[in-house]
Formats: sequence, C-alpha cells, structure tokens
Amino acid sequence: MTDMSSKENSPKLDTTVIGSANSINEGGKGLRFTVRSLTPRPGLEEELIPAFVIKYDTGFHAYLNRCGHIAVQLDFMPGEFFTDDGNTLMCATHGAEYAPDTGACLGGPCFGIGLEPLDTQVIDDEIVLNDSRYVVVQLAAE
Repeated sequence: MTDMSSKENSPKLDTTVIGSANSINEGGKGLRFTVRSLTPRPGLEEELIPAFVIKYDTGFHAYLNRCGHIAVQLDFMPGEFFTDDGNTLMCATHGAEYAPDTGACLGGPCFGIGLEPLDTQVIDDEIVLNDSRYVVVQLAAE
C-alpha cells in the first residue's frame, strides 16, 4: 500500500485499491478514503466524496461518508464509525444510527434514509472498489 503521510501532499491514486483487508478489525476502526464520482452532479466539474470501509459480521462494507440526514461525515474521530458496543454505525453529529451490513437507517434523524453503499471485493487480501460510479483518488493518512 502506498504511504500517505499527509492529506495535503498525498498524490491522487486514480485506482480501485482501498487498502489491506488485514488492517481492519471486526467492529473496529474503519478505513477512510476519498472517491471521485465518474458522474458528478450537474454544475460540478469534479465531485470528490469521503468514503469508508468497515468490517462487520466477517464481511467488508463500504459507504460514502455522509449521513442520510445532512451530508456531514459520520465519524467523530477519523475512522471511528461504530457505537461503543460495535453493533451499529452512528453519525457523531446528530446521532442517526445505521446497520453496518446494509447501511439502512435504524433510528434517529436519518428518517429512513440509509447510507449509500459502495461495491467492494477482496482480492489477494486487498480491498478494492468495484463500483462503476466512483474511483479511489486518495487514501486517508494512517
């Protein structure tokens, strides 16, 4: 994996590799990254969106890092997405809770609007983005 020591000085990756599957623990800290939309919204030349991947119930699940309530990032500290019991993902800003395996809204101010999932797969112990809508452009600093 490429060493990304500073967000400002990090080169854009333009690849699909997110990171090592071994670097993410079940119900633990998630891995943050940034994607570029291949179909930006009207009026935007380029749309960069924060995203994350977590491990839950032995599987890896990736989502855009924005709450269904208001488009703010979920984690209160970088990579901290789970509630203390490790059973749900929670927006640190408003307390909306989401199912880790589906991104479905479980309660709070998300009003039934879930997280937007990203298609991923594990190849040779690397988590790769397999989503035709986005490309990975930056990994978070470790």
